[in-house]
This record gives sequence, structure tokens and C-alpha cells, in this order.
Amino acid sequence: MGTVHVIGAGMAGLSCAVQCAKAGHSVAIYEASPQAGGRCRSFQDEGLGCLIDNGSHMLIGANEATKNYLDDIGSRDLVSEIVPATFPFFQPDTGQQWQIKPGSPYFPMWLLAPGRRVPGTNPIDYAKALRLSRAKKEDTVRQIIGGDDPLYDRLWQPICRAVLNTDADDASAQLLWKVLKLSFLKGESACRPMIFEKGLSAALVNPALAFLENSEANIRYQARLRGIRWENDVVLAMRFPEGLLRVENEDTVVLAVPPDISAELWPDTNPPQETLPIVNVHFRVREPVELPGGLPFLGLIGTDSQWIFSRDNVLSITISAASAHVDMPNWEIANQLWSEVTAILGRNMGRLPPWRVIKERRATIAQTPTVLASRPGAKTALNNLFIAGDWTNTGLPATIEGAIQSGRRAARLAIRRMTKVPEDN
Repeated sequence: MGTVHVIGAGMAGLSCAVQCAKAGHSVAIYEASPQAGGRCRSFQDEGLGCLIDNGSHMLIGANEATKNYLDDIGSRDLVSEIVPATFPFFQPDTGQQWQIKPGSPYFPMWLLAPGRRVPGTNPIDYAKALRLSRAKKEDTVRQIIGGDDPLYDRLWQPICRAVLNTDADDASAQLLWKVLKLSFLKGESACRPMIFEKGLSAALVNPALAFLENSEANIRYQARLRGIRWENDVVLAMRFPEGLLRVENEDTVVLAVPPDISAELWPDTNPPQETLPIVNVHFRVREPVELPGGLPFLGLIGTDSQWIFSRDNVLSITISAASAHVDMPNWEIANQLWSEVTAILGRNMGRLPPWRVIKERRATIAQTPTVLASRPGAKTALNNLFIAGDWTNTGLPATIEGAIQSGRRAARLAIRRMTKVPEDN
């Protein structure tokens, strides 16, 4: 039986490796950095003196691939589900607070209750989202919904930035419609927020590594692939700094790396080039803070801060599509957001506490119509080489769910190829 060589131990790579190991195949993982998880991991921050995530992430009930992955690695109980589905928002300049609380998908009675929708809106305003179902590939959310729509800044914009990491002015209308179909149009259970109370690594990374180690997978860190050699439509060898590693006839290779690295290793990938940043700021406060709305997260309207997450003694602020902030000095970002936080919470929380700014300059591809049109599929021109990553053509946004689904798809292709190729005599 051959080996599946997985290049990259981010969420796509781990997902692929788990599926292949689960199917009984030999797995080898090569990770360029000293740790697994990629953009989705936790680490001990010396300045804050506590464990933090490199970015704030949240699942929803519709994320079936991720839930299956959690079941496979035995960590589903480390993700807390908020029931019933509730999304709290606060608009500081008006002082308005509200909650979006989805209900039945068949007849949306919940929209008739003013306390479950954006203030000043009516059910007809939400029905306008059906226009997205008729969007063409080149259409943006703004072109279909309209920037003067009463929900544009207080619902569609926050969703686009949070899920697509792209401003609604530029985001793909078709992709937003896909998100709505998989969540709000499927009802309350599909919308339930799922929170990583113990951190990203505890739920998504460490259990996967334990599963793979128990499956006798070979995991190598600081093993950066420098190139591949191929001939007659087949990868023959992989080049690492210490030398060449032969790829046997019955082996397969999965590139689960960022788009720019994938293009270096396999130029025919021709991945999307435009990316957008995300900025996260973590504050270590004296005691746990209860956010308006009573949940561990809060959406913000009309501020630089877009989402606040509260976990233990850490307040985490997320700014998606953060092109206007990513080049600002870290101290300036921290001071600016702390001023917003204290105003939002409505009380004096003292001077700037210990903080950490994390900038993911290439957090995701820009999820615009033009960029999405260039997403490659999982197959390549080489029979034993496949590609995985949230940036590939999954039909989903570039999120944890998209990354895991891409890894599972690459695993299926790798396993199918390996079962058809006889071993060398």
C-alpha cells in the first residue's frame, strides 16, 4: 500500500491526513513551520501570560464538514453550541442593541417579531435578499442589494466581512447567496454559533495530531518542500533542503499550502493572486467581561472594531478586510481599539492593559467575482498530485469549513487513485 504525502499541516492538510489515515492508508505530513495548525492555532503569548488564538474563529451549525472532522478526531465536546441561534449586535453611535435570532426555514415567523431583527426594518427588507439567488457570476453584493438598503450596513456588510473577509461593495453576490442558503434558509439549527472555549488548537489541531500519531503517521516539522520532480504525468520525487525523497508509483502527493507556495511548487496551479488581511487584537483584562447581549461574542456596527470575543480574561477584537489597518503601527491599533472597547462596554476599564496585535496579511483570498473565477480545482495535470486549501474551488468561502472540506475532497481523490494503481513488483 502506498503513502499519501501531505504538504502542509494547516486545516486542509490535517483534514486530508485524518481522512487518509482513517481509511487505513500510510500518511506522511511535511510542515514548514515548527507547529501545526497554520492560520488556525493557539499559542502561549509571553507578553499576555496566557494562551491565545492567532485569530478569532466561530463555526455555525451548517458547517457539516468541520463537525464530521471533530467527530473523527474525538473533540466535538470541545466546541460549545449556542442554542437557540443568536447573534447580538451593538451600534455605539445610536446606542441601539439588537439580536438576530433565526427560526424555522419554512415560514420565517421569526421575522415578524421586532426583537429578532434589526431595528427599523421589516420582513420585506429581508425578502430582498432573494435577489441574490438571481445574481450572475460577475455581480457584487452592492450591485444586487444596493448600498442604500436599510440592511446593507447593519447585516449584509457584517456578514460579508465576517464570512467572506471582503467588503460587501466588492464581495461576490453568488457566494453570499450560498452562505445564506446553507445557514439562514435552513433554519435555526443551521445557524447556531459554535465557540472554541478552550482555543483552536485544543479542538482542531492537538486531537488531530494525536489521532495521526496513533495511526502511525509520520509528521515532520520544519520540513519545507522546495520543489517536485515529475515525468510522464507523475510526480517522481520531492526536493527538501536535505535532499530528494522518492515518490513511489503507488504514492500520492497533496499540496495543502497557501496559494503563493502552491504556485511555486506547481506553476500550473495558477492560483488567485489577490488576498486580504485580517487584524486581531487581544487584551488581557483583570477579570472576565460580560458583553452586551450576554453572549461570548458581539457584532459591532459603525466602528473600526467589528467583533468582540470574550474568553476568560482575554478580550479579542477582530477586523476583517483590514486593508485600512494592516499597515498601522501596532501600538496605534491597540490604543484606538481599546478606546472603542471601553466606550462600547460603557464603563471605565482603566488604562491600556497588556495587548497583542496579530496581523494576517494574506488571511484569505479576496472573495470577489473576479478572484473567485480563478480558484483551481483539486485535480492537477499530474495523476498523483492533488491540491487542497480554502482558496481552492470548494464552492464555499475561505473559512475553516472550506479548508476542511477541501482536505476531505483531496483525500477522496488520493485514495481513489491509490486503490487503482498496482504496487511495483
